[in-house]
Amino acid sequence: MRMGKFSELNVLFAVMANELKIISREPGGLALLIILPYFIAGGMAFIASFFVRVTSGVFIRQFIGFEVLMLSMIMMQTGARFLWEERRGGRLEFLLASPTSMYVILLGTSLVMIVVNIGAFTIASLPLFYLEYGLIGAVRLALALLLLFIGLLPLYGIGLLIAGLVMKLNDADSVTNVLTPILTILSGTTYPIYVLPWWIKELVYALPMYITFYSMYLESIGHESITLITYLIAATIIYLLLGMTSYARLEREFRRKGV
Repeated sequence: MRMGKFSELNVLFAVMANELKIISREPGGLALLIILPYFIAGGMAFIASFFVRVTSGVFIRQFIGFEVLMLSMIMMQTGARFLWEERRGGRLEFLLASPTSMYVILLGTSLVMIVVNIGAFTIASLPLFYLEYGLIGAVRLALALLLLFIGLLPLYGIGLLIAGLVMKLNDADSVTNVLTPILTILSGTTYPIYVLPWWIKELVYALPMYITFYSMYLESIGHESITLITYLIAATIIYLLLGMTSYARLEREFRRKGV
C-alpha cells in the first residue's frame, strides 16, 4: 500500500535533508564548483589572448559554458551513482521493498544536486554579472538561474537512462568513463559548434546542454529567446518521460529477477 501525499512529501524532505548533510561533509567539493570555472575559463581566455582580443563578454560566455558543462555532468551521474552505490551496499532491495516510491527517493537526491549546483553557480556568477552589467545584472542572473533550473531537469531524465545502462552492465565507472567525454563533446557549451559536421550539430541540438547554455548566455546579455526557452521546456518534458519510462522498466525487472 502506497503512502499518502503528505507522507511522500515528508519522505522527500527527509531524503533531501540527508543528502544535504552528506554533501556538507565535503566543503572542498562545493568550493571546487565555485572556483574551477574561473580557472578553466580564465586559462582558456589567457591562451586565446595571444591570438585575439578577449572581451569581458567573451569571458562570461565561456564561464557560463563551463559552468553548464560541469553541472550537467554532475546531474547526469547523480541517479546512476545513487542506484549503483545502494546496490553495492546491499540497500537497494530494502528501498524497493519499502512503501515509498523510488521516484521520490531519486527525485530527492536529484533536487538536492539541482539546489547545490544552482547555489554554486549563483555564488560564482554574481560578481561577474555585477561588474559587467551593474544592478541589472542581478535581474539577468535571476532569469538565467531559472533557465538553469529548467535545463537541469531533462538531465535528470538522461541520468535515469544512464542508470539503466549502469545497472545492466553492472559497472558505473566504465559507463561514465565512456559517456562523459562523448557527452562533453556533444554539449556544445565550450566551443563554437559551427566547426562541427552537420550530423554532429543535430546531436548537439537534440541534447539540452547547448540550449541551456545558449539561452542563459542570451539572457545574460539582454537578448532572451522565447524560441529557445520553449525548446528547453519541450526537452525537459521529453527527457523526463524517457527517463521515467526507462527506470520503470528497470524497476520491474529488479522486482521480477532481483537486484
